[in-house]
Amino acid sequence: MSIDEPRAAPLAQPSPAVQRASGATQPAADKLLGALFSARLDIVLALAVFALAIAPRAAWIAYNDRPPQGLNDPTMYNFLADIMADGGGYTRPTGEPFAYYPVGFPATVAGLKKATDLVGAERGIFEIKMMNGVFGAMTSVLLFLLATRLLNRRTGLAAGALHAIFPSQVFYTGTILSEAEFTLLLVASLAILCWKPWSRDGMPYPQIFAAGLMFSAATMTRGITLALPLVLFGIWFFYLHSRKRALMQTLVVFAGVAVLIVPWSIRNSVQFGTLVGPSTNLGDDLCIGNFNGSDGRFTLTGKCFEGTEGMTPKELEIHRNREGLRVAAEDLASDPLRIPGLVARKAYWLLYKDDDGLWAAESYGNDWFISHPRREILAFAANGIYYATMAITLLGMAAFALSRDVRRLLLTLTMLYVLAVPLAFFGDPRFHFPAMPFAILIAAATIVMLWDARWRTLAPLPELRPGSGGAR
Repeated sequence: MSIDEPRAAPLAQPSPAVQRASGATQPAADKLLGALFSARLDIVLALAVFALAIAPRAAWIAYNDRPPQGLNDPTMYNFLADIMADGGGYTRPTGEPFAYYPVGFPATVAGLKKATDLVGAERGIFEIKMMNGVFGAMTSVLLFLLATRLLNRRTGLAAGALHAIFPSQVFYTGTILSEAEFTLLLVASLAILCWKPWSRDGMPYPQIFAAGLMFSAATMTRGITLALPLVLFGIWFFYLHSRKRALMQTLVVFAGVAVLIVPWSIRNSVQFGTLVGPSTNLGDDLCIGNFNGSDGRFTLTGKCFEGTEGMTPKELEIHRNREGLRVAAEDLASDPLRIPGLVARKAYWLLYKDDDGLWAAESYGNDWFISHPRREILAFAANGIYYATMAITLLGMAAFALSRDVRRLLLTLTMLYVLAVPLAFFGDPRFHFPAMPFAILIAAATIVMLWDARWRTLAPLPELRPGSGGAR
């Protein structure tokens, strides 16, 4: 029996009369038993993948059970979550409104802190990082289920297991950052869309709306998914029989996205007294990567941060958001010939390594706690596995995407979309984190395909029997 083709347990043989009476129902009963066995096997394997994923994450978090140091994103997320959990809303300590970061992750952390208060426990850093560890393990399970639905269980196990132990996917769970939550929501969105084979007549609207809601939650955590439904429209436009249906499905997805994004944007606009989107960091992100003098990576120096003396924090948020947009647009327009080289440098900073989770865990150089040579060994393992996985992904990406199942094309384009968005802003290895589950799935599918091809090539030839003839 193959793990991909579960077989129901044999039933006791009934009498001939019963066989004749139930001849029409026996195939249906066998099919039902097979489906039940298959579902139970998927549950058992999903639990095994979760256990494999949570073990290294729990160990890493126990080793890394320390608060963030310095003024950086993890420190700010934790600080803002404390204010929210205490009932202060998404504000600064002065009570002034705040919208610089997307609210999704701080709100999630605040919910965990509030739940900790309700059970009478003490708020701690370990619980926040362990929450990220659970998010990462759940992503491994979703990847197993998604690959199983698209391909087969062997590919699902390969993808789930590789993601479970993938070093950088583990390292980031030891930080108070939004990567693990955002990636879980993104993979869940794709799992909803790809759970069943697509029909050229269209998909059920409730399923599409549910995916849109998940995209909305993801966008509240990281804004890069806001335009992802356009990728769906591009696929549906050519795949579905009706282009009107393709447009309607896309609008339903956007309706789901709007459920959380629109009310929160209205809140921000009311609080700041001017039109504001889900967050106010768009201007900074564009300016950092595109001003004249930028080399395409993160920096806190340059014209993006000048001329803000004497402003209140509230005024500063709005000013930097608007000025960042203006500076980025004017500097790019003044020298458009530098754009190709700038994009190439951004791509390099985005993809050149995969050990940055260690840097983030050590509070970006403010808390050097990993001993030598442990840090070098962990970095070597992270980068080595990352380079190998990306090489295999590039090898098999075209064959994976151009198969008969159009859902595979969606996964491939989603991976490329997630990698392309930072090229409009600035490059940083942290930004390729959400694309890695899809790269891992493609790599796993390629490995299984090559393994099967190898065994087909090595299959023994049938023996020739006397009198059966030979070479002619």
